Amino acid sequence: MLNGFTLQAAELTAAAYENMDGLCLFLCKECLAALSKLGLPQQVEAAVETYAKRHEEMFEMGTISELVLPQEAGLLTVVIAGCGAGSECKPVAFRKTAGAAARALRKAKVARAIIAAPILTNPKRGAYLEAIVEGLYLGGYTFTEFKSKAEKSVQCAVTLLSKIAEAEDLVKKATISAEAVSFTRDLVNRPGNVVNPQTLAEAACQLAQELPLEVEVLDEQQMAERKMGAILAVGQGSVNPPRLITLKYNGAADAPYVAYVGKGITFDSGGISIKPDTGMGEMKDDMSGAGAVLGAMKAIASLGLKCNVIGVLACAENMPGGKAQRPGDIVTSANGKTIEVISTDAEGRMVLADGVDYACKLGAKKVIDIATLTGAVIIALGKETSGIVSNNDELVEQIKKAGKFAGESFWQLPSLPECKEAIKSDVADLLNSAGRPGGCITGGLFIGEFVAEGIPWAHLDIGGTSTSEKTEGFKVKGGTGFGTLTLIKLAEML
Repeated sequence: MLNGFTLQAAELTAAAYENMDGLCLFLCKECLAALSKLGLPQQVEAAVETYAKRHEEMFEMGTISELVLPQEAGLLTVVIAGCGAGSECKPVAFRKTAGAAARALRKAKVARAIIAAPILTNPKRGAYLEAIVEGLYLGGYTFTEFKSKAEKSVQCAVTLLSKIAEAEDLVKKATISAEAVSFTRDLVNRPGNVVNPQTLAEAACQLAQELPLEVEVLDEQQMAERKMGAILAVGQGSVNPPRLITLKYNGAADAPYVAYVGKGITFDSGGISIKPDTGMGEMKDDMSGAGAVLGAMKAIASLGLKCNVIGVLACAENMPGGKAQRPGDIVTSANGKTIEVISTDAEGRMVLADGVDYACKLGAKKVIDIATLTGAVIIALGKETSGIVSNNDELVEQIKKAGKFAGESFWQLPSLPECKEAIKSDVADLLNSAGRPGGCITGGLFIGEFVAEGIPWAHLDIGGTSTSEKTEGFKVKGGTGFGTLTLIKLAEML
């Protein structure tokens, strides 16, 4: 059971529609002509065709239409999930609409549902089946951990009908991926008085006990021995000391390792450069990058993917206090470069500086960091698209392709020489902030200064996508787990 649903695959037959109290049909405009391929009960097929003649808007992507029909055992709820028309009819549309369909089935209190779609009668459309499963589970996600009286919803058993030979395996794979994203969402939604660097370390250790993962947790003393002055500076103002957490997965013998490095600021007050109180409570989500890495490593190991991946979580709590770092301080990172602290609120790039350096020292041949790094990325790209800053266009294209498969959007920003010039300091090697102009780019380029020479690297800024202000499609209000699914899909491509 995940998020109120259990889902199994079954062969498409007329007998499969028996004993259901809910039916969910995924239809794009062009699919209506193939409705007869589903072998639906005659009453249902006639009702859907009649409704379609009067309500063409039902095909619009994300539109949910509901019919209630009498049947021998009572009433049948028919949920019609619109998946667009023409070029819109892609897996991402089915994933989004599946999220809305999950909430419709829950609202109707359906206990036994059938999912069917004309496109799934094509044995080669496994990507659509996978997208539906992911969307259904993620759209059904709720976070009630801290509700004293959480409302219990009807548990829904879903059977997904298709003519896809590997349907059962695809359902299992998509379920593991959706479970990983839900795991990340839970971490992001928990408050700062529950999640701190040590609890993330404990979560990583728990995964290592359950899955084929090697774990290492560096405490403040061990980080000091390795001269990780950047992450230590960020964490020195908090009673919750920083942790550098590493998970290693070996699924491909001697293949090169790829590193996923996540920003894990479990609460960001801004430090001495303190943030305004309005909205500060949302800064519990500043560990979304680390959460995405942890969730991705969970799925990669569970799926047994044929790849080698190192997950690094650079974790600290950024708080003001008598021991906190100050604007104007100069600190030395693990790779020896010195950093002039312009703003203590530009802390994420500092923990990542030591994080990406450590990933390179562990032998990673590619490095991808992910972080809620800037508000500037929202100004540049809005809240649906994450930014990429990179030194390697081929790696960028791989990430964008994985994001497309995951239904997550990315856009590459230019790594201009002028932006590199802007992060140079007069009194140290680098400034930790170059101000507002090009802030998303300069923040990313700062991190790139700590990646070993010759290593392909990409920085993913999820500052606008890590949380959602509303429930829509397969996203829900609160933590989205953005990036988790992209990192999983990327690992599949390695």
